[in-house]
Amino acid sequence: MKLKKKDIIFYSIIFLLIIYIAFIDSASYYRRYRTKQKLEIVKADLETMIQENQRLQEENKKLEHDRSIWEKKARELGMQKNGDEVFMFKEESK
Repeated sequence: MKLKKKDIIFYSIIFLLIIYIAFIDSASYYRRYRTKQKLEIVKADLETMIQENQRLQEENKKLEHDRSIWEKKARELGMQKNGDEVFMFKEESK
């Protein structure tokens, strides 16, 4: 069976239309798929941020009520209490 020129043009147009709908159109399946993937990544990031926010809120509540946590954090930053002795060590150059 030999295809006529009209049939070839018709099938070519159908093929190009399918390619356009699938990949090029602003509402294409490919763009929807990519948008859905990006949405999943954003949702995962949001969940991580929500958990981090809850952790920070709990830490903030502890800091409001427990003075020893303040002291521990201050010492981690190199601060000292009045009356503490500070020892500084020098490395010997060889």
